[in-house]
Amino acid sequence: MRQTPEDFLVTELGGPEPAVGPAMADCEHRLYLLEKRGHDSIALLARLSRELGVARRAFGIAGLKDRHAVTSQKVTIPAGTGNGLPDTIGESVGDESDGLTGVGWRLTLLGGAERKLRSGHHSGNRFEIVVRDLNYAEVQGLPRRLEQARAHGWPNWFDSQRFGSAVGNQLPGTHIIAGEFEKAMKLHLTIRNKSDRSDKRRDKKKLAAVWPKGGSPGHSSGASGSGVASELTKLAKMRVEHKPFRKPLKAIGRAQEGGVSGEEVWLKAYMALPYDIRGLWLSAWQSEQWNSLLSDHLHELFDGHLLYPVKIGVGGPLYFPNAPAGKQGRAKRKLVEQIGKTLENLPETILMPHSELDLSNIDQYLSDHARPTMVHSEIEASEAERDEMNGSAKRKRWKASLGFDLSPGAYATVLVKRLFH
Repeated sequence: MRQTPEDFLVTELGGPEPAVGPAMADCEHRLYLLEKRGHDSIALLARLSRELGVARRAFGIAGLKDRHAVTSQKVTIPAGTGNGLPDTIGESVGDESDGLTGVGWRLTLLGGAERKLRSGHHSGNRFEIVVRDLNYAEVQGLPRRLEQARAHGWPNWFDSQRFGSAVGNQLPGTHIIAGEFEKAMKLHLTIRNKSDRSDKRRDKKKLAAVWPKGGSPGHSSGASGSGVASELTKLAKMRVEHKPFRKPLKAIGRAQEGGVSGEEVWLKAYMALPYDIRGLWLSAWQSEQWNSLLSDHLHELFDGHLLYPVKIGVGGPLYFPNAPAGKQGRAKRKLVEQIGKTLENLPETILMPHSELDLSNIDQYLSDHARPTMVHSEIEASEAERDEMNGSAKRKRWKASLGFDLSPGAYATVLVKRLFH
């Protein structure tokens, strides 16, 4: 998947209708169309915040979009803000004067908006995906799996993208939920990932070498309070190349100067992280818990041989009710029907899990909604054809195109796993 960004097209559906003409004057926000290619949503918004002089939290979006993709979505910005951004519509919507373009992105003014866009303020997303490098067995099995996916739907798993904050197969959010702020920050600042850039790897190595052995002043870890305080001071004064590390380190220093001790030091460091990052940490923990609940329900309903597992690391494995390929004819049809009847016993929704701790003084990122357990959508699929980017004369490979709409929060990659793993 995503050998080119054009292999993965995402178009946001629904959302507010823009106010145009005189009605724009009464709107507190401006509604823009953000088109991007090869950009991470959070990183791009942080960049636009700096370049346009708009506070990051002032941007409103309905949902995050994939990085390795070509995506289109609506964004709101407070009226009268944004250096170089058009604030009024030209002679016709879509004029060059209505937009601002950068490398791999474009903002086009659509009109006014009465309120800031927030998560879920859209009806869903349209996906057009090219899946490549398919072998003969995968191509042969596609019609059968399409038939079952169309008939039954598929579990509404949170996929691996949701758990991108994992470090060393651990989620920092798990420690935050437990009130273990020092462990979360140590994971974030010292444990290296394969995807880390060179400056980040160097900084993590340096920070790991000076990390306080006793955690923080006030801990009864065997180290003297003065010794830990000295180590903490050394950590706070470390010069790092990776800019996002600087704020939490400064927060540790300020906490020390203010006489803060124990886990409160690390809470201050955590709160110095960008609010997007804090949100991702907590939502990843909540999503892992939700996946675990759905897994339990499926295992209560189905024998193990009717659940096909797909490993994703943290948050998985993902299980799919599936009639094995061995059965044929009437026996196969009967089994497929039985799977459908069994799925009727699955709860329609599962509430997003919450911690028993009082987190009101930390963040408000934990969702309160009930998430549907299954996804149902019309699936358009092309005939498989030879893949021009993969394979050879001796090693033939195919590609197939898929088109479908999903409700907010559902992952297109889960359907791909259902059809091709």
